Amino acid sequence: MKAQLPSQRLSRNLNILVIARSAYFTNKGLSPSLLSTLMLFINEKNRLPVATSVLPFIFDNNNRRLMSKAISEQEDWPQPELGKSIWNYFRKLGIAPSQNQQIDDLLQLNYAKLLERLDVPDSADISLFWGGLTDFLVNSWSILEEFRLASPLAVKMENEAHELSKTPKNSPFSRLIGWTDMQFEHHLLNSFLRLRAGWDKLADYLIAPYYGVPNISKKTWSKRIGRLDKELSDRLNTKQEHFWQNILENARAIAQARGLRDVRDFELHKIALRSRETLGNKQSAHSLKQLEQAAIIEHHRLQDSFLLFLSLILNGPTIQ
Repeated sequence: MKAQLPSQRLSRNLNILVIARSAYFTNKGLSPSLLSTLMLFINEKNRLPVATSVLPFIFDNNNRRLMSKAISEQEDWPQPELGKSIWNYFRKLGIAPSQNQQIDDLLQLNYAKLLERLDVPDSADISLFWGGLTDFLVNSWSILEEFRLASPLAVKMENEAHELSKTPKNSPFSRLIGWTDMQFEHHLLNSFLRLRAGWDKLADYLIAPYYGVPNISKKTWSKRIGRLDKELSDRLNTKQEHFWQNILENARAIAQARGLRDVRDFELHKIALRSRETLGNKQSAHSLKQLEQAAIIEHHRLQDSFLLFLSLILNGPTIQ
């Protein structure tokens, strides 16, 4: 069944989100790597197929041309590293991530055009899917906004730590917790809440409605993933199956011990125990630095899984 075309209002909202992502965060203190497609959690065999799948929908014409060149000259993939481009083409040209953060960002897509290309299953809940896509992208913007707000605080914390190191060791006073620490922790906690929500949106409002899988939101995470796997097992072609198994691998990883779901629950319910540098339980709490690193990693895992999902539905048997 040919998908109903997105409404004019939905198309406008999606365009605004793309513009917000590409323009709002540029030169605002946000690390360029957070707007890059690092493919840390996309398997090597899936990286080129994913990039090729979304290439026609890159919003900016110049970015699409450059990315097309990068893909055509991608003989092999560099080992994914935080803060470094995944594209050999850009590395050979000596283009630093700070200079190509918008080109690297494969979530900066023309979603209205993408939606118009889809033939969705007859059982799909189209309205929920379209709304879920907007919701997911708003949530993605919110994650980046928390990182933007936390960025100057990280620098301030380093400066404060340097000043504290000058404090005489025989001083009768000791620092328990700092205002900057609490602000930084606040934004990291918000990012974990949004990251957890992003996975719920991906499963409940994108994958489930697209494939017409009802009533999964009330199940535990493992049962939701298992139900989706069972429903999709006989609907996917070989290429799609590779994408889906990659998504499953990421979805299961967030539920492992000390994974995203554990970190979110700990941070939410035991916030007073968290700050390892100050009042925290050193046996169970992350330090602020560890918490920041975990948030960045999970941000990339969620982004990569979303790109895998887009590639999955774009490579379905009914694509035109």
